[in-house]
Parts: sequence; structure tokens; C-alpha cells
Amino acid sequence: MMNYIKLLYRFHLCLLCIVSCKNPENSQGKGFLEEVNKVRNEVQNDQEVLNFFEEPNQPIDVAFKCLSQGSNLPKGWILELMKQDLNAGIVGALDELYPGFEKDDLYFKARRGKVEDVPEMGDLVLTGEEWEQSIMWWNAETHGNWWDGFIRHAYLLGDSSAIKKARAIVGNLLASQGPDGYLGIYKPTLRYQHEGSNGELWAQTTAFRSLLGFYELTGESAALNAVERAMDITMGTYGPEGKNPFELKNEFGGATHGLMMTDVCEVLFRITGDERYQAYATYLYRAFSTYNVNPAFNDLRYPNLVDKEALFTGHGVHTYEQFRSLIQAYYQTGSPELKIAWENALYKLEQVILPSGAGHGNEWLGGVPANPTYTASEYCTMLELRNSYSAIFQKTGEIQFADKAEKLTYNAMMGSRNAKGTAIAYGKADNCYVMDGMHYGEDESYKDVRYKYSPTHSDPAVCCVPNYARNLPYFLDQMWLEVKDGLFVAMYGPSQLQTTVNQTSVSIEQITQYPFSDHVIFELDLDNPTSFAIYFRKPQWAKGIQVISPQTTYEESEKWVKVSKEWRNGDQIQLNFDHQIQQHLLPNGEVYMQRGPLVFAYPIAHKKEVIKTYRGTDFTDYHCHPQTDAYETIHLPPARDWVYEVVEPFSREIWTGKQPRLKAGDLSLVPLGNTVLRKVSFPLKDS
Repeated sequence: MMNYIKLLYRFHLCLLCIVSCKNPENSQGKGFLEEVNKVRNEVQNDQEVLNFFEEPNQPIDVAFKCLSQGSNLPKGWILELMKQDLNAGIVGALDELYPGFEKDDLYFKARRGKVEDVPEMGDLVLTGEEWEQSIMWWNAETHGNWWDGFIRHAYLLGDSSAIKKARAIVGNLLASQGPDGYLGIYKPTLRYQHEGSNGELWAQTTAFRSLLGFYELTGESAALNAVERAMDITMGTYGPEGKNPFELKNEFGGATHGLMMTDVCEVLFRITGDERYQAYATYLYRAFSTYNVNPAFNDLRYPNLVDKEALFTGHGVHTYEQFRSLIQAYYQTGSPELKIAWENALYKLEQVILPSGAGHGNEWLGGVPANPTYTASEYCTMLELRNSYSAIFQKTGEIQFADKAEKLTYNAMMGSRNAKGTAIAYGKADNCYVMDGMHYGEDESYKDVRYKYSPTHSDPAVCCVPNYARNLPYFLDQMWLEVKDGLFVAMYGPSQLQTTVNQTSVSIEQITQYPFSDHVIFELDLDNPTSFAIYFRKPQWAKGIQVISPQTTYEESEKWVKVSKEWRNGDQIQLNFDHQIQQHLLPNGEVYMQRGPLVFAYPIAHKKEVIKTYRGTDFTDYHCHPQTDAYETIHLPPARDWVYEVVEPFSREIWTGKQPRLKAGDLSLVPLGNTVLRKVSFPLKDS
């Protein structure tokens, strides 16, 4: 039956292409098919090298505990940016711009079960290739990730219209749950019966993250109950006593994305304390490491991590998100084998990091080290790597990972958004000289539709824009962590924490224009006086950190500054960072400039070329062309010649208004996050 469905499906895709495709080439661009279709003729079973999972667990204590999602509210420029994105930008408009939302109720009335269930895919060009089986699940990623970001925006901003829409989304999801507890995208004819590529766990992951976010934002238990019921059937069917979800004949990304059920397990464990969820996440990593079906999605499998020197080759988004699964399994088991794998994975990761803080991977990592000109980064890779850095910091307490998360957010991620929040770049290089739908490689150039600004990116995939919606809500959640004797400030930015310490309601606002300002004021509002400690991360890029907090007990280590006292309503703490101008040397011999969390770039004046309009809206797809080639001859003076100029007070539109600059003579650099076309790395002038 399954083979018959597969043949019909491929025949249907071929008919679609004959009837509707003006261009016989798929819309994914040169090299995509070769990379995605690396399915092995014989599936490799690596069970023998995984026997260490049978040893008794020796869990490692995590450094911090996460607070509930939605505890930290946006303030200042973060609030203004989120309002803009929701009310006039892509976060609020995506469901109207992409017809797949209206036409494809895939979790309920349009579940997948037969060939006729091929969904609405916008501008995607289908050619009948085997990998296109994965089209069956793609909209689950689009829908689920956008729901997750949109729901969080609605409640964090208290926007009544958006909240109404969010409640309708959640209501439809809850109504879709079957009597047996199943909540997903497949009809009974396919459910948990997949022989090859599928999105079973992945579709559940994106929906469950949305429901759990809704639960923690509202306290409405129906959403939590629905996820727990659904997880019961999934863990029973795809678990140690059932089927290995990764034992497949082929795989094109959906099943291996499903490893990120780890995220759901981590949240459920934090909420419920039920150890089954931690055990299941560890099981999933072991199951994933057992079968090597398609090396394009397997960089983080345990057998692939034994060789420290072999660079990552696979799909960047998979590689970066799967760090969360690896470290979960390592900390849950305490396995010496996973410790080595973890250390090797971190070594490999360092080879692919760009000056902006992003890991390269405009789809594929390709076994090459990062290059700021020739290896671009996809927005999805940025989000997944940032979220992995934050998860790593939460477990290890190693300051470098919080630094990396903050740097990535304030540079690469902001540098992919346009000024009005009406479009983002899908793929973008740190040295971005033009955005014209072409990839300019070191050895060859070719067409790649990812290199443009768009509110949907519906020709390659509607994945980056939904993930953009998740950026700031997740970043807010990652700013604060819980320690045994109080709270830890992991990252800095305007926000307001609302939590409970010692059974006392506590509100702490970060009043700041950080990362543009070196100063942060923390203002406390408490129901009753109560004693606890507040730890402040000491960024590795800061020469020093001054904490002004009268009548407190003060401690300092290499990683943090700690102040503690009986806090009272109205108490304030002031932080002053001593940020120095730093010049970093790259492997290619060039240098880039950083001060504090901000990387600086030479902005290249550009002109826009609109290539697509969206009927009835002001949204467009567009290219950006340089108006000058002056950047080609720039050599940077040494660090000692630079000065930092800052304009204060900042406007509320600090990402588009007056900005701080680095200046050396007539040369001026601006924060990378404010740029469209830019040059980040330069040869160094002779001293």
C-alpha cells in the first residue's frame, strides 16, 4: 500500500510540473538536489557503538533552571520593534501573504493520507523528484513556527486583536485532537506507519511548542493537557517499546527535524517534573544516532562526532538545532562517550562561525570553514544556533555561550531584517555586496532565490519568516535564569521580568538602550521585602563591569558579579560596562571590528529593485544593488587609531535612527545590525 501511494504521489507531482511549471528546474536552486538526496543504498545500523547508553545514568547537574515562558516582557526598543512587526510587519501579516495558511488546515481538516493531499505551496516549483515527498509536511513547519511566534507576540504585547486570532489558532488545534489523543498532520492510513521521509514528530513539535507557550502565557490547562495526552501516544508508539522513528528507507529532513521533540520534552519536564520526558528526549537522541539514512541531516549523530577533525557537511539548520539534543542526552546520562562527542561537536562548531556570530549554512555546510564573503547564513540557522547557545549556557553555565547568543542576536539576526520589519533576507553573507538572487562563490556563481528580501520567501520555503517571529519572544525568555539563591541575568536588553522569589511577587525592569548603551539600570518592584541574590553575567568582551547597588553584599568571579540583600520596592542597581574596541583576526588574514556585543561594518549605499508585489498590500520582494564600490579598496587602521562616537539620548527607533559609530580618520563604521549591504572584514593597513 505504501509503495502504491509513493508511486501515485510522484506521478501527481510530475503532472503538476507539466501543467504549471514554466521552468523545468526546481525552485531550490543549483546543487540542492545533489545535497538533499544523499540517501544511502543500504541503511547503516550503528547500534553496536551505542551500547554505552545501557550503562546506568549519572546525570550532571545543570547550572540554571529556566523560568516559565512569558515571564520577561518587552520594554524600550524591543517593545517598539515587536509592535512594529506585529502591527505593520511580517509577524502580523504572514498568514495573509502566504495562501498556505488559509488553504491548508493540515492539522485538522486537511490531514495527509493520500496523493490528493499535496498542499498549496505558493511559488514552489515541483519536478517529481523523490525528495518532494517531504512537501507533505512542509506546511507544518511553516504553520507551527509562525503560530509559536505569533501567539507569543500577541500575549507579550497584550494586543487584543492578535490575542483573538491566537485563541482561534489554539482552539482549532485543540479541536483537532482525536479521542485517542493524537494531535498531528496524518490520517490513520499514514499515522506512525511511515517507511520513509515524513514529518510525524516534526509537525507535532512545532504545534506542541505553540500550545505550551500558550499555556504558560495564559495558564489555561487545556493546552497543557492536550500536549500531555498527545505525547503519551507518541512516546508509546515511537519509543523504546515501539518503533524507532528514524529507522527509515529514505529521509529528506522531516524525520530528523523531529529530533527537536527534545524542546517539547524539556519544557514539559520543567512544568511537570515528570522524568519520563527527559528519558524520552535521551531515547530520541540514541534512536537518531542508530541509523544513518541520509548524511545530509546527520552531523550531530554520535558516530559522526567521533572524528573530531571531520567538518560539518550537512543541512545547517539541522546541525545547529541538534546541539540541544546532544547536550540534553549528555547531561541526562553523564556518559564519558557523550562528553567526548560534545567536545568534538563544539570544536567543529567553531570552524563555521562568522564575524556576525552566525554559523554559516545557506542550507548546506558542505565541509568548508566559515568565510565572511563566500559562506552565507540562513535566517533559520541563526535562530536555531542562538537558541542552542542559550540552552547550552543554561546547562553548563559557561559565559562564552551567553556571549555568543547575545552577539548573534544583536548582529546577524538584526542584520537580516529590513528597517520596517516588512521583509527579511533568507540567506545573507556577512560581507554582503549585493542581494540580487545570485550566489557569488569563490569559484563559481549561480542563481539562488534566497538572496533577496521578502515577507514570505515562498519560492524556496516559507520557513525563515515564521522563525523570525520566534526571535525576540524566545530571546526575552533566555535573558533571565533561576539559581538556588536567586536570579541570574544571562543577557541584557530593555525588558521587565515578572516572577516569584521566596513566594513573593518580584518585578525587575531593565532600563537601557543596550546594546547601543553601556549602561543598564535594574529597578525592582516587590510585594514584600525579601532577600535573594542577583547575579550579573560578565561578558568576555568587557574589560570590566561596575555594579552600583548601595547596602548590598557584593561578590565577584570571572563569570559573574553577585549582589544580595533584603530587596525593597523601588531599589535600583546600576551596571556600567567598560567596553573596549577590539580588532579580531580571521583565518583569511582579514580583521573585523567589535565593541561590546556589537560588530561594526562599512555600510554600502544601495538602491531597491522590486521583483514581486503582494496584491492589496505594500509588501514586496526586492533586490538590493550597490551604488558605490568604495568598499573594495578599504584597509582598516590598527585598533589604536579608532574612536567610539555615541549619540545620546537615543531615539526610540535606535535600529534606524542615529547610531553609535567607530571612526578612524575619514572612515566610519556602523553596527552590523543596522546594515543592508555592507563589508565587515577588511585587510589591515600596514603599521
